[in-house]
Amino acid sequence: MYESKEQRALLESRLLNTALLDEIAERLLSIENHNNDITPLGIVEPLPIQTVTISPVVVEPPHEGKYWFSVTVINDGPEDCWIVLNTGKSSTIPHKMVVDEVYEVQFIKPLIYDLRLYTDSGSTTLRIRGAR
Repeated sequence: MYESKEQRALLESRLLNTALLDEIAERLLSIENHNNDITPLGIVEPLPIQTVTISPVVVEPPHEGKYWFSVTVINDGPEDCWIVLNTGKSSTIPHKMVVDEVYEVQFIKPLIYDLRLYTDSGSTTLRIRGAR
């Protein structure tokens, strides 16, 4: 009888050890996936120069499904313009870019999926560079 209790205890401890190791492996994989999500690829994507008018222009990263960690927009003028980050978000507030302003936004994760650009009057030239 003593041997069967000892064997049962040994079997239960092995099962608990296996379950514990499985839990540790799952958590390590979760940490690895999180670190991969927040690590930029180091790819900088300069887009062609954009001429923006009163008609809104939406600019997206060139590779579908590959969003930007950061974006830099330079207003070369001659007009001020408005920029809206992630147009699908209802809480997005336009930012007014004056001539010669450098507008830069950076996130920890790749969260920038588009920009909407427009002017109040006339046209302006913008240089856009995204990083993923």
